[in-house]
Amino acid sequence: MNNMPALSQEASGLSLGKPLEKIREPGEVYLAGNKGDWNVRCITGKPGEIDKCEIQQLLFLNENTPIADISIFKLPPGELAVAAANVMVPLETLLTKKFRFAFSKDFVKEFPYSFCNANGCLVRMGLLEEDVTAMKKGVVSQLSLTHISKPDSSINLNLSLSGFTAAFDLLRPF
Repeated sequence: MNNMPALSQEASGLSLGKPLEKIREPGEVYLAGNKGDWNVRCITGKPGEIDKCEIQQLLFLNENTPIADISIFKLPPGELAVAAANVMVPLETLLTKKFRFAFSKDFVKEFPYSFCNANGCLVRMGLLEEDVTAMKKGVVSQLSLTHISKPDSSINLNLSLSGFTAAFDLLRPF
């Protein structure tokens, strides 16, 4: 019979450490998890405040080339829109052609670009209840933009709706 000593902190003489709670500073952004293809990204609130969260997804031109970023957050009750979405697209997007969002195969809307900065051009959208409902029922939405080098053709990006309902339902209004 083998009389091996029981492994413990004292027996080995080694400290196994004590996990510390991660303390975030107010305003610090962190990844709170994901649901399907959606990331849940939050901003740490001040002491006593609830963290504000949004859902986010990168959209790719091909397997290795991210081209756009969408983030969605809920708005307070009483607003006409139930949520807001921000989509960052690349510089050299043709701004005279509106951004298109196909919430479903038969339900497409156009949105203007708000502004451009060093990071790209931003589309700011108010999402109505029917927009969110269409996304919850879907598998994929299509976002379309136009590059200045090809003004007569669109770049169509697929937005995965896998996990959208679960991610959206986690959100609290800002």
